[in-house]
Amino acid sequence: MSASPAPQPRQRLWYGLGAGVLALVLVATVASDQVAVAYRFITQSLGPGGDPAWTGNLVFAPGPDTNGVAVTDPVTVTTASATLDRVTLTDPDGRKVAGELDAGRRRWRAIGRLGYHKRYALTAVVHDPGGRRATRTSTFTTLKPANLTLAYLRASSLRALEDRRTYGVGQPVVVWFDEKIPDRAAAERALQVVTEPRLDGAWHWFSDQELHWRPPTYYPPGTRVTVNANLYGAHLGRGLYGQDNASASFTVGPAKVAVADAATHRILVSVDGRPVRDIPTSMGRNDSTVGAQGERIDFRTRSGVHVVLGNEPLTRMTSASFGLTSGPDAYDRQIEWTTHLSYAGEYVHAAPWSVADQGVRDVSHGCLNVSTENAIWFYNNVGPGDIVEVRNTGIALDPTDGLGDWNLSWAEWLAGSALSPAAVLPTPAPASAPPAPAPSASARPAN
Repeated sequence: MSASPAPQPRQRLWYGLGAGVLALVLVATVASDQVAVAYRFITQSLGPGGDPAWTGNLVFAPGPDTNGVAVTDPVTVTTASATLDRVTLTDPDGRKVAGELDAGRRRWRAIGRLGYHKRYALTAVVHDPGGRRATRTSTFTTLKPANLTLAYLRASSLRALEDRRTYGVGQPVVVWFDEKIPDRAAAERALQVVTEPRLDGAWHWFSDQELHWRPPTYYPPGTRVTVNANLYGAHLGRGLYGQDNASASFTVGPAKVAVADAATHRILVSVDGRPVRDIPTSMGRNDSTVGAQGERIDFRTRSGVHVVLGNEPLTRMTSASFGLTSGPDAYDRQIEWTTHLSYAGEYVHAAPWSVADQGVRDVSHGCLNVSTENAIWFYNNVGPGDIVEVRNTGIALDPTDGLGDWNLSWAEWLAGSALSPAAVLPTPAPASAPPAPAPSASARPAN
């Protein structure tokens, strides 16, 4: 005696029977309310005049009951021999995700965004030339991140990149994450900088949360820069995923470069290579003192390429900000017409008290003192992204003090990327003074 065949799922049994036999079985074996439910299932699955065995040859992607689907994975429904009437993709709250059919109505794809850790239902209605109809539903669940991070597009730690439409030729692109990034290469691959005209460029990490992009040399004036952080759905290591995308753009203005030389005590300003202003200055004096915590405070202005951070008509400057709270060098005052150069507190600013020293000797606590007239002119003509290069002070600017990016050679810059530099042409370093000596670790004042 042969073994009885294994029982089949009820749905498959229905598909194997003719419509009339199926109706008879239903009437004979289930109560009237159950008949109504079963009939609704049949009409939803097959449609009027449908063939119980016909499925429309539908292919769902992701496949049925797939778990851990990436939110950036394609979601599609295709049929090789039928026509798609409609397709809906809904989340657990019944909200529809946008999608589109191709011209032949053989393929549908989602164009809306999927959410993290959600179960989606993908339903397709299909028919063929013979009038057969079918409705099929497939479900899948998106992955659940261990954590999420947002990326902020910055001009500096003091300013969002979108705050201005125009920046100077030295402006790097700054990206700051609100979480430490385990997989730096994955983060770089999700970040895109497009320039018109096309420029080579690379990212450089300054910490686990901050990286900057710059070309090998200063931007040509008029360059259009667009930044796209395509981070939503990107896995950045150890279960950390991008929470959202971000984008910003700006145009590069004229090439404004100011060279401040401690040997001559002057600031020479040029625009697009043409000299426009010669300003007497008094920079940080060649002296030092001891701060409240015993730290050595060096008053010299730091040599190197500074990228202007911003301008303020009035800035409170206090020696307590760098550890000097008492003594003849301590101060706390409101300073007018300030152009900000470094996070440590270097400014070009009005200093009417030192006009007699400007162009002659260095007497400040680290800032570039100029007359009120020249400070107003500088404030009105030199802004974020423009270059102020300080020379011959004997102490170097730390690349992390403000936007000291241009004090790294191109080779040093590429070494700070998590990706291979093979696709980036190793063009020369920017047209400026040679890189300054290694930065000093001593504290530094302003004013």
